[in-house]
Amino acid sequence: MVTKMKNERQAQFREMLLEKKRAMWNELRNELFQKTGEELHSQFELALDPAEQGLIDLLEDTGLDVADIRRQELTAIDEAMGRLERGTYGICEECGREIPEERLRVTPFARYCVKDQEKREGPSYPPGVTL
Repeated sequence: MVTKMKNERQAQFREMLLEKKRAMWNELRNELFQKTGEELHSQFELALDPAEQGLIDLLEDTGLDVADIRRQELTAIDEAMGRLERGTYGICEECGREIPEERLRVTPFARYCVKDQEKREGPSYPPGVTL
């Protein structure tokens, strides 16, 4: 009975990861191919002064940064799929405790529980300051 419940839970997590991956690929594909293509096409139709060209360059760079973030998230999802196959998905890599399902639904590729993730990110105040 426990094995059946574990297998069902793994199947739910697998589907959740696959759905997130599909959504990210669709967003990335849309961003790179549809929007960028339309923007490049319209960009060459109009004569631009240096300030306008600088703004367009900034927007393109921002788009590339967003695409890189998506790539990192897709890589993290692939790594999470590997952990799922090995049976370590949903286990904090720092403390070894189970990561709450609510956290995994929000961040399906989470490797750490909230407490340990906060430790890894460090304090939001300078060293030596006590609260």
